[in-house]
Amino acid sequence: MAHVPYEQRWAAARKRFEAATAKHRPKDAKAVAAALNGDAALVKALKAGDAVHRAGTVGDEAAKDLAAAGKDAVKARKAYLAALDKALDEDAASRGDKAAAAACERAMKALAKDLFDLEADIGADADRFKAQAAQAEKDAASSERAQKRWEVNINGALARAAAGVAKVRAKPTPDTYNELFPALARDLATQLAAAKALDGLRADPDFYRRKLAPWAGQGGDGPPMRVPPDYTARQITDLIKEFATVCKGVVQLVGGR
Repeated sequence: MAHVPYEQRWAAARKRFEAATAKHRPKDAKAVAAALNGDAALVKALKAGDAVHRAGTVGDEAAKDLAAAGKDAVKARKAYLAALDKALDEDAASRGDKAAAAACERAMKALAKDLFDLEADIGADADRFKAQAAQAEKDAASSERAQKRWEVNINGALARAAAGVAKVRAKPTPDTYNELFPALARDLATQLAAAKALDGLRADPDFYRRKLAPWAGQGGDGPPMRVPPDYTARQITDLIKEFATVCKGVVQLVGGR
């Protein structure tokens, strides 16, 4: 919900008060006019609160600034209402106008309620900013835990891939190769898919996931996902070399965080 400026709401409340008391306030009542126009401190406090909203910041600092503005508004409201109430009472008493006194009393109660509601909303906004700050801190901690878990998982997948590469290089046979793929590549691809939710990566993890696709693909049984029994050691060595090159890129992706 968009913020309705506190100052704007106060101006509307004052306008309602003036309309309700207009015919009961003599135009030459200087004390009443002075009291009615003595809202500078109140307006200043409300403007300070509006400035917090305009700044577009949230968190503890915004909550603190808004709470301070609310405190100043309470202080200014008390002084303002006291001075205005006194001026209206004295004016009505000096003229012996009971109807004016009753009308002004009703209007004062309505004005006080408007200000109390305004102060309550300032306090609620400050509490909301504080709650947002707490939630942001909680989310950051959760995100940090998720990133640490991912680092453990991706490093584990890379370690298994490195061991698999070494095993195939030591014995480049179709059986050795097919024992490892496509599971080895799919393990890495799964972790790269999870990386999409993380921040601070040097490159798009999908770039490496696409490069792994030939070894981890879901369709078909052909190379490089699997190799036929007649594949030579040279052909298998070339495939595992390409796979190792992709893995090196993933290592850089993780190390660049």
